[in-house]
Amino acid sequence: MKKLYIAIAFLMSLTACKKALDEQPLEKITEDYVFDARDSVGTQALQVLNDIYSNLPNGFNRIDGNFLDAATDDAVSSRVNAAIVNLAQSRISPTINPDDAWAKYYTGIRKVNQYISKVTVIPNTNVKFWVAEAKALRAIFYFELLKRYGGIPLLGDRVYTLADNIQVKRNTFAECVNYLVAECDALSPQLRTEAQINANPSDFGRISKGAVLSLKSRVLLYAASPLFNGGVAAGGNAEQRLVAGYPTYDVTRWTAAANAAREVINLGSYSLDASFTNVFTARKSNETILSYLRAVTNDLEVNNGPVGYGVGSTGQGITSPSQDLVDSYPMLNGQPINESATYNPANPYAGRDPRLANTVLTNGTRWLNRNVETFEGGLDKPNRGNQVQTRTGYYLRKFLGNFTSATQYSTQNHNYPIFRYTEILLNFAEALNESAGPTTEVYKALTDIRKRAGITAGAGNLYGLKANMTQNEMRNAIKLERRIELAFEEHRYWDLRRWKDAETVLNRNVNGVSITLNSSTSVLSYQSIVADKTIFSAPKMYLYPIPFAETAKNNLLVQNIGW
Repeated sequence: MKKLYIAIAFLMSLTACKKALDEQPLEKITEDYVFDARDSVGTQALQVLNDIYSNLPNGFNRIDGNFLDAATDDAVSSRVNAAIVNLAQSRISPTINPDDAWAKYYTGIRKVNQYISKVTVIPNTNVKFWVAEAKALRAIFYFELLKRYGGIPLLGDRVYTLADNIQVKRNTFAECVNYLVAECDALSPQLRTEAQINANPSDFGRISKGAVLSLKSRVLLYAASPLFNGGVAAGGNAEQRLVAGYPTYDVTRWTAAANAAREVINLGSYSLDASFTNVFTARKSNETILSYLRAVTNDLEVNNGPVGYGVGSTGQGITSPSQDLVDSYPMLNGQPINESATYNPANPYAGRDPRLANTVLTNGTRWLNRNVETFEGGLDKPNRGNQVQTRTGYYLRKFLGNFTSATQYSTQNHNYPIFRYTEILLNFAEALNESAGPTTEVYKALTDIRKRAGITAGAGNLYGLKANMTQNEMRNAIKLERRIELAFEEHRYWDLRRWKDAETVLNRNVNGVSITLNSSTSVLSYQSIVADKTIFSAPKMYLYPIPFAETAKNNLLVQNIGW
């Protein structure tokens, strides 16, 4: 698992022939000081690159303390008036958007352009890798903009100054995709392989060939998806429509997406980790292609754990997983709960896909040396005044350390996955199913994932999948697998948009459960409740509005359709 420690301790641990900081006052450190031909090791330049890495996506509690999933049917914010509700209920505008990423990623792009314009003066053989890594980071930043806004201005390598009149048009969606694919193809031979990175501890966490090819896979998957592949909404002028996607559908875009995923698979550098939880809590895993390696902390446990524990172990339970997500996990035999004879509504969490227990803390789960109590009036759902607590009867488990028998939270490794091998298999399965139907390779990608999850093999070793599925049946199976495997990794929010499912799925109630305990018999009763609702204003919410601050400065920026 590669991930860069974005922490001062890590940066200061880098060994090099350092220039003394007292050579000049800190407030007067210049580009010539950082990019100095005398600094043969490139200590300062490497620290600048590490700072650019810190702009990578980090999805842990990033929107007003919530996971992005709290703007989907998979979760709600435990705080009723949280800013993320604006996303969940289509209450954003060009001036109000809790996920406005325009300034963040264009700042990152500018940093890259500054970096690659200066770093080549350093006489170090690693400079060629640093330049390739910086350009790969820039490509990731561009994609983060593309999936939010559609076509965006591509700036090349130019470093704009305050004296420049920055009036630039948006590139079309097609131009952006072509640029990103070309960048990934050009950079992949310039970057280190996974084996080269693993051979040198100081390179741990850096972008590899596999990471940039994974970006290509994701770019082409999105480009082939219904929202962009001929699915542009009616209305708007010609320029608005071209920044929103391709004018017409083309099945070969799915073929290109399948081939891009196959490139990553054929590297032979990655495999499914035997342990699902290891992917998120161990610093290294054969499944991780690129992660945001955070400092060793216990903040994730404190932000998301149950609220009823004592000093050193009290959580805030900020994001509440939904009953809808819980119900999507099949039984241990892989069958949906509404089709399985083994599902018991009076004991609903028994005999389920192990990923449920690894993703959601349910009532009765052993945690911090006692059972979680999310029944009404229980320790973790005390219903006292305005105390923040679960609104759904569930707490988040995924990404947290193993605290089954501990008595308080200790610091842990927390790795936010940007690219992991499981997504590549799912990308491959989806794209191949759309271009060629439910082939043997499509089945294998899904059965490999379900096998690792711990689902039993069953008849024909299909791990609960139906034999001889139609293309549409397989499409739905893949969508389900993405939901349960990639939960809380910021895929569901974007998947529902690129599939154009959001206008249906996100115009519904989000459900939870009310659990009551009979004090005389100790019997638990489960009653479905409405925890909140999502509202999706189609078609305008499929793309974010360009921020008003940007259109006010740049008259050439056309606004998205509906805004």
